[in-house]
Amino acid sequence: MKNILIVSNSDTCRSRMAQEILNSFGRGMKISTAGVLVGNSVPDVVCQVMEQNGYDFSRRKPCDVATYTQQTWDYVITLCPEAEEVQKEMQGVVRKYVSFNFADPFRGGIHADDEQEERVVALYNAMHKELYEFFRSELMEKLLPRCSCGANTYCRCE
Repeated sequence: MKNILIVSNSDTCRSRMAQEILNSFGRGMKISTAGVLVGNSVPDVVCQVMEQNGYDFSRRKPCDVATYTQQTWDYVITLCPEAEEVQKEMQGVVRKYVSFNFADPFRGGIHADDEQEERVVALYNAMHKELYEFFRSELMEKLLPRCSCGANTYCRCE
């Protein structure tokens, strides 16, 4: 089981989306999310876009990264430059840091509903593509069960 912490600005959009996307790729991961700043609530448009893509999206309360600084993590994934400051706070408890730079769809203030949805859809598409590449290159082999000969799940030696 790989322990993964996903950190964004406020734990209301990008981190939640990334958690659901990564969970959809396979088992063997325990994924938590947090924000450098604690947000208020998950915007409705984020829930709608995720539900349109087949995810059962949670509206649980956003969490502060300080909640997780004393735990050991296999990966801490930051989704924006602002979130990279957690590396200072979590020295010694993280095996590997991975950084992405996904644009905040809410930056620049309130937008028309259609424009806001387009921004969240574009974010979802970009995140799905990049997180899948990360999963394929970094996690998939490590999460596959091994048979007694050391091969992966597709082994036919038994």
